[in-house]
Amino acid sequence: MAWISVKHRLPEPFIKVWVMTDTGRRVTGYVKSNGEWHLFCPMVVASKPEVIRWEEP
Repeated sequence: MAWISVKHRLPEPFIKVWVMTDTGRRVTGYVKSNGEWHLFCPMVVASKPEVIRWEEP
């Protein structure tokens, strides 16, 4: 599957996807129902990255 820009569309809420951050890190996460991203890697979350694109696993 191809990478999709978050400016184009977001995934369905609570569906686990791969995300690419503005720092170049690739991690898994999901979008909450309020549109906020939840990332599963605490080390990446600590740097407060911005999600720029995503893809389905």
